[in-house]
Amino acid sequence: MKKLITVLMFTLALNFLAAAGGVGYLFQTGKLDKAKIAQIKEVVLGKAGAQSTTQPSAATNNPANSKMNLSNLMAKQSGRSAVEQIEFLSRTFDAQMLELDQKQRQVSDLQKQVDLANQKLAMDRSALDKREKDLATREQEAQKLQDDAGFQSSLALYNAMPPKQVKTMFMSLNEQTVQQYIQAMDTRTAGKIIKEFKTPDETSFIQRVLERIRQSQVSSTDGK
Repeated sequence: MKKLITVLMFTLALNFLAAAGGVGYLFQTGKLDKAKIAQIKEVVLGKAGAQSTTQPSAATNNPANSKMNLSNLMAKQSGRSAVEQIEFLSRTFDAQMLELDQKQRQVSDLQKQVDLANQKLAMDRSALDKREKDLATREQEAQKLQDDAGFQSSLALYNAMPPKQVKTMFMSLNEQTVQQYIQAMDTRTAGKIIKEFKTPDETSFIQRVLERIRQSQVSSTDGK
């Protein structure tokens, strides 16, 4: 860089000396006076100043030239133009965002499955606790009935009575009490009594009793 400046300065000096010699000759011969020298100076210096002020701005302040130089530089470094690189980066970003979104949905689905499994486990645990509680209650009631002398005396009386009379006695009791007696009876004896429930009211009553017995048996089986 320094050598280039030195060469330029040397060239300008030679041009200046040549020009000075020419000007001196013209001045001595009378072909060039002071007024003409002033006019030439104004023209030369004005044009040079204008060129010196306009050329740098055109070279340095033109966005198109800057963009072109940047694009050429990026193309030389990567082998792709700036537009191609931007499109490549955009596609890469979109692909990564799509993959991230898919993984996020998978995590969300797994979390939902875990929550549902926990809810089902809690419901199953609650149902199991209820069945165990109901079973314990029934066992306590059965044991109480076995130890209850009055219940055993009534049961023996019902077993000895005609089925039709037992049906009449049962219609005056509540469903839970009739259920206890039928469950405590022999299957054959209970079947004969059940057949005596014939009217709509009697049929509806005994059906509710039998449903209670069925539910208690299902609960006992599930509890085991």
